[in-house]
Amino acid sequence: MLKPARSPERKLAENEFFLRQVPVAGALRVAQVVAVFRVGDKLCATQARCPHSGGPLYQGQLEGSTLTCPWHGAQFDVCTGALLRGPAQTPLETYHVTVDGEIGRIDLA
Repeated sequence: MLKPARSPERKLAENEFFLRQVPVAGALRVAQVVAVFRVGDKLCATQARCPHSGGPLYQGQLEGSTLTCPWHGAQFDVCTGALLRGPAQTPLETYHVTVDGEIGRIDLA
């Protein structure tokens, strides 16, 4: 019996990702400088590093839209970038995410 040919996945641009790669209540680092978070049915994107000491935000604890930096406990809202708790003193840069089928794209401009 012949199996149907599987169409090869296209090569993604640096600012693109497959939606299935973003874990539920977790993050995916994209383009080295952006973290994409799945918050319910929504995708939110922020800078990948904490503005306080450069901690890897994509490795932080996400509860709802609140992200806790794994290094010093600063908290941010990943959908708005708002600073919720220090020691960080500045909010996060956020990025617009568009979805085209199974591919997400971050507007880095």
